Order: sequence, then structure tokens, then C-alpha cells
Amino acid sequence: MKPADILRAIAFPLIDASVFVPLLVFWLLLLIVMWAGLFGLWLLVLVIPAVVRFQMIVLEALGRGVTPATPDIGFFNWFGNAWTLFPAPLIVLLVWGTKSVAASFGTASAIIPVLFASVFFPASIAVLAITQSPLQSLNPAAIFSLLSRCGRTFWIASLYLLLLAWLSVEATTLPGAIACFLWLLYGFSFVALLGRLIEPFELFDQVSIPEPVEKTAEASAAELENDRTRVLNHAYGFISRDNRAGGFRHIFDWINEDPEPVAAWAWFFDRMLAWESPAPVLYFAQHYLHEQLQHGEQVAAVKLIMRCRMIDERFRPLEEDNAAAIAAAEAVSNDDLAADLRRI
Repeated sequence: MKPADILRAIAFPLIDASVFVPLLVFWLLLLIVMWAGLFGLWLLVLVIPAVVRFQMIVLEALGRGVTPATPDIGFFNWFGNAWTLFPAPLIVLLVWGTKSVAASFGTASAIIPVLFASVFFPASIAVLAITQSPLQSLNPAAIFSLLSRCGRTFWIASLYLLLLAWLSVEATTLPGAIACFLWLLYGFSFVALLGRLIEPFELFDQVSIPEPVEKTAEASAAELENDRTRVLNHAYGFISRDNRAGGFRHIFDWINEDPEPVAAWAWFFDRMLAWESPAPVLYFAQHYLHEQLQHGEQVAAVKLIMRCRMIDERFRPLEEDNAAAIAAAEAVSNDDLAADLRRI
């Protein structure tokens, strides 16, 4: 990673509107918290999960190389996507441990937990963003796997975290409003840098806890179902926030790694039929149809077209697939469909 890339990653919260605008909103809400008395305490309970959750969304998005989703009202909820809130207790635990060591053995001894935190915390939340599992984020095997893959640049995150820890302490001498903004900026800057550092290594869906025993077929099927559901729910989050490209990229990347890609296409299509808007499933169906036609599955392709036309009679294949779709319709003697596709 070049120095210019590092600087751009650090400055990302200031130069990208998808992060800078929410950062300003969070800052204004925290100013209200500071000045609003009891109402401010109630508001703080809502703002904390939103800030922590959005920082994890930024980390995950940049780690995938996509634009972070815009926060909505769901970000202020303590429930749902609980994994995104796990950094909060982790930070509290690390700070408490550092203070306890300093109180028991002297200030100089605090350097030991500080150095530990500078390595452990970035690696832990990176694993958390990749696996969405708090358990894996604490697992030494998963953390070691991460560090072994990207250790040659990961030290930058540890060094930057130490710098931000010092700057955060120095910020306490500034007026409260300025210090609050800087603390927010430091947090988003750190996760942005961390996301950019892990992006080139394509670690998503690759860091996992080693299985202690061989899984049964039923357990493997259940795990695959859970993995697909997790991918679909995450993609829905992107798509529902007008980031269709990021959402479907997440699904397509998973299908490429799925142990049963043919079944995966059908699985995702069937689940999307339950979504409120038909637009995403029809978009997905065009790419599903492309795969079927590329592999000569003409009967299945025609069935898919007809099913989609029941949802929206204007459904059409991708332009590049139209000729193959016509040939498939003719092969199964569906002359009406072939004639209709020719009129495109």
C-alpha cells in the first residue's frame, strides 16, 4: 500500500460524502446530548449503537471495496445485526484492563496492555467484519489466520491506533464540541484505514474457526443455508439503501464461492421472490438466466423467463442473451415467447 493510498484512507471520512454527512449528523446529535440534560442521556442511548454500527458498516464496505450504505433509522436500534455492536464492549474491556494494570503496577506498566490492544483490537474487529461473528473475532486461530494473510501491511493499523489513542487524550484539553468531533473523526478514520488495508487480500468468507470434527451432511446443509441467509440479509441491507450494485456484488461473489453454485442461483431467486419490491428479483433473474443459457439449460431458462413474466410481463433477458433466449424458446416449441423476444 503506497503512502498516498494510506493518506487517502485516513482522510476518507472527510472526503467521501457517504461517511462525512453521517459523521456530521452524529456530531450534532452528540452536541445535543452534551447540552440537553436528561433528554441528552436518553438520546445518547440511541446514538451510541448508531455510531458503532456505522463504523463497522464502513469497515466492512471498504474491506469489500464498495461504498458504505447510508445509515437509516435502523442504525439507532440496539437490536438486529448485534454483531455490529460488539466492538463497544470490547473497547470497554480493553480500556478497563489498561487502567487496572496502570493502577496496580504503575503507569509505565500500562504500555503492555496498550501494545496488546494495538495488535489485538484491529485484528479482532477485522475478523468481526469478515465473519460477522463475535465468537470468531475472539478466536486466536481466526485472528492468526488474518494476520498471517495481511501482516505485512496490517502493522500500519496498529501504529495508527497508537497515534489516535495519544491524540484522543490530547483532545481532552480542547473545548467539548471540538473534542467530540475529533473523537468521531478518529474512529471513522481508523476503520476506513483498516478496511482499505484488508481489501487487497480478499479475506471475506475465508477467515473461520477450524472445525474440531467432521460435519455430517445435515450439519453441512444447515450451515450452508445459514451462510446463504446471512449473505442475502446483508445484501438486502445494501439494496434497500439504494446500493444495488454493492448488494448484488455481495451475492454474486458468494455464488462464485458456493459449493453448489447451481443450487445457489435457484435458492437466492426463490428467497428474493418474497421481497416487497419485484425489481431486485427481476434484476437477479436476468443474471440467473444468463448463467442458464451459458450452460445450455434451455428448458430451465424458458421456465425462468415465463415465471418472471408472470411477475412483470415486460421482463426481458439481458440484451446479450436475447438471441440465446429465442433459441431456447424455439427448442422447447414456445413459439409465442420466441416471437415476443424477437420484437425487442
